[in-house]
Amino acid sequence: MHLWRLITLVGTGFAALAMAFPFATLPVVGVIAGIEADAWPALLPLIPVVAAAALGEWDRGLRPPAAIPLILSASLAVLFAVFKLTDALVSVADTAGASLGAGAFVLLGGTLIALSGTAVALSRS
Repeated sequence: MHLWRLITLVGTGFAALAMAFPFATLPVVGVIAGIEADAWPALLPLIPVVAAAALGEWDRGLRPPAAIPLILSASLAVLFAVFKLTDALVSVADTAGASLGAGAFVLLGGTLIALSGTAVALSRS
């Protein structure tokens, strides 16, 4: 099995797991997890990446015409994760008693791992 498949699937798994983690805890509202924080769209650009990782020749990477669209798609997921982390930071910044959860960081880390996996896909060895 080529390493990019494992890296990509693990990163996407962490990004999906982040939906269950708290992104922020606000005094009146309570815990806001990834689904309530509308962070799930970060997983949508990773769908073609997971499909490509699950299908095809398992012992090779991808050629550039196939890898570049996947890298762009994973980059969109990272960009959305950055926006959600910023959203969580802004929501707790001026609220007394609010705290930041781990969900936004796990989402960003998972999408970055998935992006690095798609970059490894360019290695054909």
